[in-house]
Amino acid sequence: MDESRLDDSERALLAAWRKARAAGERDPVEQQLLETWRRWRERPATAPLWAAALQHRFGDESPPVPDTGLADRDGPLPEAPSRLLGMLLGGAVGEFVALGEVGQRTSALLFALEGMIRAHTQARASGEGDPLGFALNGLRRWLHTRGVPWRDCGTDTAQPNGWLVRERLLHSPRTDEPTMLTALTRVAAGHAAGTRKKPINSSASATAVPLGALAALWSGDPGTVFALGGDLAALTHGHVNGHSPASVLGVSMLWLLRGNPLETSLQQGISGWQPARSTFAHALRLGHVSPAGFHPGPQNLNAMQSGRSGLDALAIAMRVAVACEDDFAAAIRAASDHDGDTASSAMLCGQLLGALRGPTAIPAELLDALPITSLVERIAVDAAAEFGPYPDESETWERRYPTTDAAEPAPSTADYRTGLTAVPRLAASRDRFVGAVLGCAVGEALGIPVAADSWEEIRSRHGADGLTGYVPAGHPSGRLGSDTQLLLFSLEGTIRANVSRRTRGTDDPTRHIQHAYQRWLHTQHLSWPRAAGEFLRTTPEPDGWLVQQRALFQTRNPGRTMMRTLIAFAKGQQQMGTPEQPVSDSSGSSAIMRAVPAALWSSDPAEVFEVGTTTAALTHGHPTARLSAGALAFLTSRLLAGEPLSAAVDDVFGQLAAHSGHEEVTRRIGAATELARDGRVPPGEVERTLGTGSTAAEALSIGLYAALVGEGDFDAALPVAVNHSGNSATTGAVCGCLVGAVAGARRIPERWTSELELHEVIERLAHDAVLEFGPRPPDWSDRYPPT
Repeated sequence: MDESRLDDSERALLAAWRKARAAGERDPVEQQLLETWRRWRERPATAPLWAAALQHRFGDESPPVPDTGLADRDGPLPEAPSRLLGMLLGGAVGEFVALGEVGQRTSALLFALEGMIRAHTQARASGEGDPLGFALNGLRRWLHTRGVPWRDCGTDTAQPNGWLVRERLLHSPRTDEPTMLTALTRVAAGHAAGTRKKPINSSASATAVPLGALAALWSGDPGTVFALGGDLAALTHGHVNGHSPASVLGVSMLWLLRGNPLETSLQQGISGWQPARSTFAHALRLGHVSPAGFHPGPQNLNAMQSGRSGLDALAIAMRVAVACEDDFAAAIRAASDHDGDTASSAMLCGQLLGALRGPTAIPAELLDALPITSLVERIAVDAAAEFGPYPDESETWERRYPTTDAAEPAPSTADYRTGLTAVPRLAASRDRFVGAVLGCAVGEALGIPVAADSWEEIRSRHGADGLTGYVPAGHPSGRLGSDTQLLLFSLEGTIRANVSRRTRGTDDPTRHIQHAYQRWLHTQHLSWPRAAGEFLRTTPEPDGWLVQQRALFQTRNPGRTMMRTLIAFAKGQQQMGTPEQPVSDSSGSSAIMRAVPAALWSSDPAEVFEVGTTTAALTHGHPTARLSAGALAFLTSRLLAGEPLSAAVDDVFGQLAAHSGHEEVTRRIGAATELARDGRVPPGEVERTLGTGSTAAEALSIGLYAALVGEGDFDAALPVAVNHSGNSATTGAVCGCLVGAVAGARRIPERWTSELELHEVIERLAHDAVLEFGPRPPDWSDRYPPT
């Protein structure tokens, strides 16, 4: 064998093979191994999922983590490229079986994908790449393949460029459903492309729903994917049942690319569109009750819905996919045999099962019959490269996916052009906010067992290094404290305030947060009539999703000030606390963590600071407590925007200086930054310099010191925050919040979250919060009523 003619992947393959066999001699089996490998590379559709994972292992041990849907918190997803190919081929085969030819949905999706590859290519070079605008330009090229002269496709370029438009197999004047064609013709004539708020028509047909799957490539953030999926379909379909199913598909596809089970992925997608949840849930139930080997027939599917709208087609596809999860051919036959839009439902079903099982789940005879199999393989490989850790930066790539005809931003309230940068409300900052909330819970859970202990007692019980992990005092061992409980209710109140702001014009979240605190008081074993206070008139029962989580009905040693002020409010003995009319003179530390959600309320740091202070003033009236809370809200806000912690600390001094009574807080923060310059110091020095954490300013300073010393590393920062004499619970929470906002949720080690009580509830609420404050907040007034 002439090994000089092998490429790098083939050499790596042989090295792995020889190492596994513990033999260096050449072997006849090696030639067969190479031939199989080359066949898989030439025909990716024949390669199993594990082969894609093996290819990934031949690369760098720690490849760059792309800010796309092909990666998760642990890095690039080895099987995702193969699942992407399965999605594209599965959809194409599904439509081909239903129509007997390559249909308009498949060709339109490929041109939209080509446009998104171009957008990402431009974004890598300039930071500006709008997937909607480029996808719309791709659909203009698709319009040309339908027989429309290029000069009539609404573009200034002399001729269409790129490789895909030259593929004659994609050119056909035939169409089985004219909505997309008609809408794009209007856009070409000068009409604005459709948006959800300004629809281009009232069509609810399913033709554009498959485009939603492409959104899963652009971002790993479910909120961004949900918004982009619907926006892609809304370019040509104006009815909610024509574009919102694309949002559901996009999020479902994101979870499938991550290797999750089919039903889990579908449930995640469904959760974002509450009005249709019952329809999809019914479809999933019907899929589950199908006996083994039974495939839904036309009479079963016709009894569900008409099958013509996007909602209907996706529900049918879900039912069939769940019922025929392990039999791709049977699923496609079933999805293409009913009285509705069989081409769309079959394509959607093929997309789901192809992503779930990979391309090898598609029978070879179906792939052989599809005329464009090799074409789909080519663009799938290109998409996986562009959205993966090692995109092609050659001139050949630029000619293949030119960005010279850069798209004008498509009409949308979301700015997808910044999808690769860490700006507020987009993927990176969202992950940081989730990290801040989780970090608070982790830090408090770590510190609670030693919150009343001296450093000598901690060391004697837990060793010379002190506490470095959860104390196993039950299951799970990371038990929540009252600070985290109140943070969750503060966050829920902030979400509900923003729902009210969108629908009723509310400009101040504090009343909604007060209402949330009374719901928390109800969880502390007070009946709702005794806990509600004046809110009882408008809400005779505690409402919303969070208060339904029965595991929160636990008393975790809440502060006396918190209980006293909320009970007094419930009895009508005092009004809501404000900075001008305080309801207590407490400077206690339980005021500060509740201010973290203020970081979402505004993009103006000064307003974030004010909301943080007024949130604390609902119960704690001393300036030290209020201004410490405002400072933490401000720091969190700056960290979400990608600002380094040290720079955010420099900025917070200016915010504090404008408020009377700031001297104690300013002094403590200054002392923390000075101490951090010395690195990690003994716990006794922390106590002598910064205090014990009993007041809000002390807790803030100790947590800040630990976060600065830890430099974004949870395992380094949290032990510093809790191993000292004093209030280790709140100092740990402050540190966890700041480090989480620096590192993001993806970088929190699993050992901290896997044993965290109510981890799923915390993460779900935080994700809901960033979705609410994102570009496309859902309609979830039942889950988060604006009361």
